[in-house]
Parts: sequence; C-alpha cells; structure tokens
Amino acid sequence: MQQVFYDFSAFDLLKDKKPLLVCDKAFDSFGIRFPCEVVKFDGFTSNPVYEDILAGTKILNENKCDFIVAVGGGSSIDTAKAIKFYHGLYGDMPIMAIPTTSGTGSEATHFAAIYEKGEKRSLADEGLLPDYVVLNAKLLKTLPLYQKKCTMLDALCQAIESWWSKKATDESIGYSKEAIKLILDNMDSYLKNEEKGSEKMLWASHLAGKAINITTTTAPHAMSYKLTSMYGIPHGHAVAICLPKVWKQMNNFEDISIALGQENHKQAISFFEDLLKKLEIHPPENVKVQDLDVLVSSVNIERLGNNPMEFCAETIRDLYKEILEV
Repeated sequence: MQQVFYDFSAFDLLKDKKPLLVCDKAFDSFGIRFPCEVVKFDGFTSNPVYEDILAGTKILNENKCDFIVAVGGGSSIDTAKAIKFYHGLYGDMPIMAIPTTSGTGSEATHFAAIYEKGEKRSLADEGLLPDYVVLNAKLLKTLPLYQKKCTMLDALCQAIESWWSKKATDESIGYSKEAIKLILDNMDSYLKNEEKGSEKMLWASHLAGKAINITTTTAPHAMSYKLTSMYGIPHGHAVAICLPKVWKQMNNFEDISIALGQENHKQAISFFEDLLKKLEIHPPENVKVQDLDVLVSSVNIERLGNNPMEFCAETIRDLYKEILEV
C-alpha cells in the first residue's frame, strides 16, 4: 500500500539506508537535506533513454544502494522506476517519489516511459508503483511558468482520457472527476505561483495519476510521444494539442463536458481549444508534410485499443494534419 506524506518526515525512513538519489539538474535549488549518505545520479535527459537507465543501474550496483529516491518531474520518477525495472529488484528496492511538478502523476502509477532509438517504450509492473510519496507544494515554487502550464495540461488530459477509456471504472472516474474540478478551480492561483493553488494542483495531478494507473491513457497520449521526440516540445504540450482534435472525432461524453463546466461536447472541445490559446500552447513550427508518415507509423496500437473509438491509419493521418496545421 502506497504511503503519502505532505512533509519531509518521510525521510525518517532513510536513516541507516544508502539511497540512490535520482534527480534532475534543478535539485540543488530545493535545499533538500537527507539524514543519510546518498549517491546522486542525474545523468539522464528530460526524455530518458535506455542507455541512461543502464548507467543509473550500474551506479546503483557499484555503490550497493538499498533504496531509490526520485526528486523531480516525471522524467526523474520514470528514470527511478526504470532503474528498478532493469535491475530486477521489484520487491527488494523501495522507491520514494518526490514530484517537483504537478502534472505527470508518475508517482501514482506503476508505469514508466523511456525512449530507445527515438521510440517511446512503456514499462509496466506492479512493483514499479512508488512505495512512498512526498507531496510538498513548496517544491513547485521555482518551476518556470511554461512548465507549469505543460504539466497542468498533462494532468487534465490524463483525467479526461482515463474517464473516456474503455477500462474506466467507478473508482477511476471518481479520481478523474475530482482531478478535473481541482484543476479548473485552482488554475489561476497555481499559475500565479500561490502556495494554496500549488497544493491543490499537486493533489489533482496525483489523482489523475491514480486514475490512469487503473485505466492507462488513450489516443491523445499515444499520438503525443513522437511529437515530443521529433519537435522537442514537452509531453504535456504535445498531448494537449492532440486531445481536442481526437475528441472531435469521437463526440459524445457529455458527462465529461459537464465536469468541465460545459453543456455538451462541442462546448467542451471549444473550451479546451480556447484554454490552449489563452495559455499560448500552439502546434510546433517547421513541420513538414513528409513528417506525417513517420508520425502515423509511430502510434502505439495497444494504446489505441484502449480508445473508445477505433482509428484507422487514414484517420490518424488526418488528425495529425489538423493538430499540426499542415
């Protein structure tokens, strides 16, 4: 059973341990102090690749670490999970996840995303769900505004996709509904960098993560990964520009529309598109028509199988043309 803490009292668990600290370059700005010696690993990119994971696993082995602590956004937490996955210590290596963004929800899932030869690879194992989570809004203070927008949109997309997923349950829909309400009610406060808004957004992200931990994601996520690797846009940005176009193809889901404060799906889609304009989240530039073949072939069919409507290759191509405005 995962334990959630709202302060650093969780660090008491690290006494007499030798953790591998998986963190990004921003770690030093947080002023975090551990009650033990830690072995630091920050040699990974924002979209971690297989080679990075192997490097982290080697450091864990060489230093005989007995705990993994991940501090950072989804990339740090996914890297920590992937190190555990490739090390094979599912039951013997606890993970403590300390998110410094409010969007990926990675601390609440048993999945990890890494890239191998430019292609996204999904890892899934119940043993990858972090054992301990620290949700501390003070860690969001230094997050740049653009990153705040992208991670927030990722959480919103996760909540919506989980709700319309074929695998949705009463439990997952409950998480999605609460996450959507928290995001909409606290968006302005969060983007102004107010602590109360950050606290609520961090919890919303966690709930959205709990929802997709049950259902996984659908077409907007499946279509977003190659946009990130090809055009260098953050994951939340990529998935957000996909979602309203996908929803237009599917229509319906009036219950989700109501949760978004709208009367029907057409209004909900317009609301989402207007939100992207307000947040200045636009399609990438310098897109070429020949990119479409690469994008269509990159879409994970397994993720599409979870989508409530089947999409053929021609439909996916048309969607990419609309998303990228080519």
